[in-house]
Amino acid sequence: MNSRILKLAAAAGLGIIFAWGCRNMETELLEPKLYFESLENVIDIGEDATMTFELESRLSSSVSSDVQVTYTIENDQSYVDEYNKRFGREYPLFTGAALESDASSVPAGEIYSDAVNLSLSGLDAVQEGENYVIPIRVRTGDVPVISGSDMTYVIVRRLPKITTVARFNNSFFKIPISPLNVFNEVTYEAIVNVSSFGNNNTVMGCEGVMIMRIGDAGGGTVPRDILQMAGKSEITWTDNPLEAGKWYHLAFTCNSAGEACLYVNGENVIKSTFTMSQDLTANGADYGFSVGMVPRFMWGTRPFYGYMSEVRLWDVVRTANQIKENMLVVNPSTPGLVAYYKLNGDLNDSSPNGYNPTDFTAPSFETIDVPIAIGGGLTEE
Repeated sequence: MNSRILKLAAAAGLGIIFAWGCRNMETELLEPKLYFESLENVIDIGEDATMTFELESRLSSSVSSDVQVTYTIENDQSYVDEYNKRFGREYPLFTGAALESDASSVPAGEIYSDAVNLSLSGLDAVQEGENYVIPIRVRTGDVPVISGSDMTYVIVRRLPKITTVARFNNSFFKIPISPLNVFNEVTYEAIVNVSSFGNNNTVMGCEGVMIMRIGDAGGGTVPRDILQMAGKSEITWTDNPLEAGKWYHLAFTCNSAGEACLYVNGENVIKSTFTMSQDLTANGADYGFSVGMVPRFMWGTRPFYGYMSEVRLWDVVRTANQIKENMLVVNPSTPGLVAYYKLNGDLNDSSPNGYNPTDFTAPSFETIDVPIAIGGGLTEE
């Protein structure tokens, strides 16, 4: 069993102090108040089926007598729904949480409450990539509570450990979608680690329509290490070169109005416009929707040299939160997922569509020393 201290409290509580300026408000804020320091607290679980954490709240300033506090796990679904709506998430309630005692106190002259134990059980049933939420409220009748900071949300998650990846070296596979797959909205995602930069490094997409690539130094003007979406429009992450030997999660979204976003490591780095196409396969000289290369393209195949994992194609616009919180894994049954290649040893499509490639020059698959860490390298330094 593991145990550690969580000083669960919301920064919003302190932020209010700086936001309120009038004298009456300042007087009110001098009054000691109870709150949580963090609105959210993330627990990354390991191999244990049970874990115990110490839960604390705090006062904005000390008082001369004990302050009695009580904690409640808000198991009502309405609190979970409120949380998910607020943050654009879809986390279920974690039902294996219990307080060993719901009562505590902030000793006279102190600001932190005595810790109470929050016990978690059934953790062995949590699958890789799953996230759960536990709403916890603090109450007291001795001092006021800062509104909005009387609740904290404990996030229970198991991060995936990706140790098998695909190595591309003049390799590709085609996602066998057809013009019958209509895209009014789209999201591209891939985790990449470039070994060496060519003039034009294809990640995924359809040349001339909507393709994610790094550089266009052969016949274009984009340096070979600059991320770009190209086709009927162009979006370029100018002056932000990618580094060889480093893991990146790359994502692109676009809707029917042409509103587009480019994401790197879960952060929205560009908002722009792009000419959206309902057909991502193209006809004529361009060759379908491919990953790692543009095979048999008349002006060069533009291969990607390096490693890839978690390649995904969607016919919906994924939100910023959905992208950031699911970089390493996603539930294959998530609505809108057209194709999903984990690249953990094969080219099988994990989505319900089962678009297993029939046209490919297979990448090799390698075991890496350290699981993928976004922003990290292939091995420990």
